[in-house]
Amino acid sequence: MAYVTGVDMDDFQSSGLNLAFSVLPEAVTYLPLPQLWSVLVFVMMMTLGLDTTMPSLEILSETLSDQFPKLTRHRWLLLLLVFIPSFLLTLPYTTQGGIYLLTLVDWYSAVPPVMLFGVVECLVLAWVVGVIRLDMCTVEMYGKTIPRWLTFLIKYITPGLLMTILVYAFYVYRPPKYGDYFYPEWATVIGWLISVALVLPTPGWMVYSVWKSDGTSVKQRLARAFIPQDIKDDLAMDDREQETLTQAL
Repeated sequence: MAYVTGVDMDDFQSSGLNLAFSVLPEAVTYLPLPQLWSVLVFVMMMTLGLDTTMPSLEILSETLSDQFPKLTRHRWLLLLLVFIPSFLLTLPYTTQGGIYLLTLVDWYSAVPPVMLFGVVECLVLAWVVGVIRLDMCTVEMYGKTIPRWLTFLIKYITPGLLMTILVYAFYVYRPPKYGDYFYPEWATVIGWLISVALVLPTPGWMVYSVWKSDGTSVKQRLARAFIPQDIKDDLAMDDREQETLTQAL
């Protein structure tokens, strides 16, 4: 495309939404059979969008099902609770200024929260749940253990790489821009607030779980918070039996 139009490669937007919706659709018109390539490109983007959307919607629906089991009896109501707010929240992206709003949200919601969530998931699976308990669950579900190289990746390599990407992202950070438009400072503040709002629920819920756990000290509450719920139920049952026996004696 740069060769045909006679411009330098540096003049092209090499990443972001411009690449997907402006540069790439025009670039395929310079290929042989441009109609075929145009269809393939837009089918690819449509399936990619569906592929990235469905896990988020499934997580929301399953979370609501776990917290409110009665909703599973009315599946249509559960889907409405997930889809209608999602539909309303994405309507501003379809306005004339929607591309600027979408760029701002994408700028601050893609790297910091996702990288931190990935690191936390690896640490919880490998070091809190533990690879032994994870192996037991895998054997129970699939009849075979997790390969040792995969557990090594989960424990060390993957969180290390994610932290490297996160640190590098902060190192090369620059304020958001779309084309030649640079966002004002108040928009940058809103962007960082979006990142913080996405990250805060995880440590907030951790603190809440520790606070709700039984114990007379922070250390006991913290240790109790890491115990799986089924074991907590067994311990609570043993405590009740012990109390009943003490009263009987």
